[in-house]
Amino acid sequence: MSENKLNGVRAECMSAAPSWQPPSSDELRDLMDSIGFSPREVGEFLGVSRKAVNRWTLGQETIPFAGWVLLCRRAGWGFSEY
Repeated sequence: MSENKLNGVRAECMSAAPSWQPPSSDELRDLMDSIGFSPREVGEFLGVSRKAVNRWTLGQETIPFAGWVLLCRRAGWGFSEY
């Protein structure tokens, strides 16, 4: 695992597919905090249920790449190529 971090997120989480590594639940929560979104708001923004977001933030499932990209773009954290 890389120690290079941008906004508290590992560099691998900010890579384009297919080298992308899913963020940890802590990294996802940091991103949500940076844009001021609750799990309900993330769900509304991405078109998924609050329960799905809760599973991601609890580390029970990983957020899909597309969802991660959309949230990162909302936060201004990169992925400008998408």
